Amino acid sequence: ETSQKRRTKTAGRRSMRRCRGPFQSRRWNQAFGLLCVVCLAMLVREFSKPVTYFQPTRWIRKDGPPLSRKERAKIKCPRWDGSPTSPVTHTPKGPWKPPGRHSTSFLKKKKFSVYLYAVVASTESSRSSLSHFLKYYLDLGIPADHMTVTVQSTTMQNDYKDQIVRELDARDVHYDEWIGTFSSATKAWHREEVIANAKHIAPDDWIVVADVDEFHQFPTTTTTTRAPPESSAPPPPPRGVVLHEFLKAVEKTGANYVLSKFEDRVSKDGSLLKIRPDVPLEEQFPLRCDMTEWTKPPEGSAARFFLPRAEDTKIAAFKASIRVHRSAHKVAWRAVWRSMAGLAPWPRRYQEGLLTTRHYKWVHGLAAYLARRVETYETCGMLWAYESASINAHLAANDGKVCVTCGELACARAAGEPGGSLPTTTRIAVVTSVWDEHVDGVSITMNRVARFLKKNDHLFDVLVVTPHDPSVPEPVVDVREVPKLASSSAPIFALVGRHDYVVGLPLGPSQKKALDFYDPDVYHLVSPDALGYSAQAYAKKTNKCTVCSYHTQLDRYVRFYAQKHGFLDKFKPRLLIQRLFGNFYSGCDVVAVPNEAIADKLVSKMAIPRHKIGFFPRGVNRTQYTPTRRNATWRAAVAGCASSANDVVVLWAARLVKEKGADLFAASLAHFFKNAPAAQTSRVRVVVVGDGPERDAMRAALPLDRTTFLLHLSGVDLWRAYASSDVYFFPSHTEAFPNTLLEAQASGLAVLAPAYSVNRALVPTDAGYLVDEHAGPKDFADGLLQLVTNETRRATIAHRAVEVASMRTWDAAFGELQHCYDRCLRKNIRRQQTPSSRRAGGLRRH
Repeated sequence: ETSQKRRTKTAGRRSMRRCRGPFQSRRWNQAFGLLCVVCLAMLVREFSKPVTYFQPTRWIRKDGPPLSRKERAKIKCPRWDGSPTSPVTHTPKGPWKPPGRHSTSFLKKKKFSVYLYAVVASTESSRSSLSHFLKYYLDLGIPADHMTVTVQSTTMQNDYKDQIVRELDARDVHYDEWIGTFSSATKAWHREEVIANAKHIAPDDWIVVADVDEFHQFPTTTTTTRAPPESSAPPPPPRGVVLHEFLKAVEKTGANYVLSKFEDRVSKDGSLLKIRPDVPLEEQFPLRCDMTEWTKPPEGSAARFFLPRAEDTKIAAFKASIRVHRSAHKVAWRAVWRSMAGLAPWPRRYQEGLLTTRHYKWVHGLAAYLARRVETYETCGMLWAYESASINAHLAANDGKVCVTCGELACARAAGEPGGSLPTTTRIAVVTSVWDEHVDGVSITMNRVARFLKKNDHLFDVLVVTPHDPSVPEPVVDVREVPKLASSSAPIFALVGRHDYVVGLPLGPSQKKALDFYDPDVYHLVSPDALGYSAQAYAKKTNKCTVCSYHTQLDRYVRFYAQKHGFLDKFKPRLLIQRLFGNFYSGCDVVAVPNEAIADKLVSKMAIPRHKIGFFPRGVNRTQYTPTRRNATWRAAVAGCASSANDVVVLWAARLVKEKGADLFAASLAHFFKNAPAAQTSRVRVVVVGDGPERDAMRAALPLDRTTFLLHLSGVDLWRAYASSDVYFFPSHTEAFPNTLLEAQASGLAVLAPAYSVNRALVPTDAGYLVDEHAGPKDFADGLLQLVTNETRRATIAHRAVEVASMRTWDAAFGELQHCYDRCLRKNIRRQQTPSSRRAGGLRRH
């Protein structure tokens, strides 16, 4: 009986499977359920009133408490359905009539006309911007009777509204008044109503839509073909003709709308300034920034998924037959539906590149305006409250300013137009693995480079891309004046016992987006790691040139770490690193090396073409590193010198790591104190400046009664330590350019170092004491004994060292680096002029 039941049940299941439709299978049910969840999420996102869970922390105004319940009840939410809360519209000048006799003659002869629709809020900043706005679009060739402006005010009695209306009347521009709360949805509805009621606008006419703070940069020839005054060339055509010809060219491609990308314009220091009517806006707000990062909800917030994203593009012009979405950021869905129904042409975007819209939003009064918007939007259940709240929260965190040094905003001086008052700057993107979280020779050099570029901001703009080390909570070096864009990192060096460094991971989408907006002219690559390789590949992809500076002989470092992991020797890591370095530097347009010795090495061992070699030597600040800072009190208090002048202070000033020769330094001094005559060893004091993993080993090897260990020094303390010493002993064999040797020479010290190629190029025979390149502790101990006992020779070497260092200045070094940048740019220009490397179409953003 049981078997019969089982057979019956199985047969029933089989028959039901045969009867099931396609949506009755398990996979179809899962897919259908997922589709329902997605649709439900979209419906909630569009129509639900946002709750606190989905909103970020709301902005609270500092000038007073948030609105009470009664005050919120007075807010009229934006509607257009004829309800009592709907706004009131007025047309004091009557309906927008067809253009009269005041329209320019050249526009009458064209197949289509160009009209402007604008929105002006009744605020102080809008009133100040209006004169610039009208002049700009009138100069573009759009006549006054082809313009209409919607003046929005929450109340009928508004002084700013009255001033705006008077200026529009003076310029004979048509306008209407919207008394009530405005939103992007009501703005779109009113714009479509105005265009539909304007019977003189044909479907093929073009509509330019802009808020009062938006200046669309249409291509014109007046900025590129203007002849000098003494030239006999004919004057350029009016700008309106050029605008009309551009739209005519757009029409020939079959496009019916033109998209532009926002370029937020900010004052030089990020302050929210009042707009001056007598100074061009581009001079008042010379920086361009990408402010979309400030409009996003916090990381990890549910709002990142649920709330609509802020748009960074806008439709600058469109055919009257096209319907655009709300604030004209994109084409509306109903435009597609109307096209599918055959009621309108299909929306087609101009494909030859994006225009630029200069956005003058970051002005005085913005914070108060956004605070009122947050209160209104939250009261009315509108999803866009988070955007204004996020902006105000960022402004409050930066003392009411735009953070122009925040790398994610990619702020840079806007390029000046030929013949204009703004200069044209070269934008440099410095990609380095060490910056402000670790102190070494590379970071110190690149800090100087960035400060030099920032100081000469009339010539350069700089953005630094560097990995963030999570183990370093605060930067060690203060270079806040230089914009920094942080990238991801990995503690790869921990595998070989070095926990003080991280490796930068390849550029991510956010870094690439910021670099796209920053649009660097030159990539300055510092490290051939994963971050450097990815930046080099991205520079080639975006057709930018690269300058790669050589700082570290990493192939010489390998033997110090291969000792810990002996199996690495089987893979010949030194040759492998030289091959990797060769691939990296061969892909650079210019390789900036510090001296001829490194240039010869790159050419002979890494197969770098000689024509790519450029020079970036190092320099020394003679006002900082000078013998005049010698201090007897410091010698007695720190080094323990007696009052007599016979004591000799031997200085080390570098990181305490094996690759710098820290172990050889300790072994050599230990040999000196053990074997040298007591009359000489009693005169020697050792000062170790720096920190690192070899600190304990050095303390164990050196006599503590004659050795003083100091941590990292900087500024006056470091300069005094150099000048108050007598001998600088630095037995490193791995330096591409030993900056510390140059600083010691400038401070009047006798240098004791190995005679390998780099040191021979830096230290002439009579300006230092160089021992054999393969010398051991005994040889260095003997050399130190010579300097200690022969005071005349030591003084002669010190005097000559100061003369040699005086010829190496940072001004000369930066001049050579500028030459490398110029070579890179010229090479990139020639590359772009070859037919095989030209990119199709494209409009430059400036």
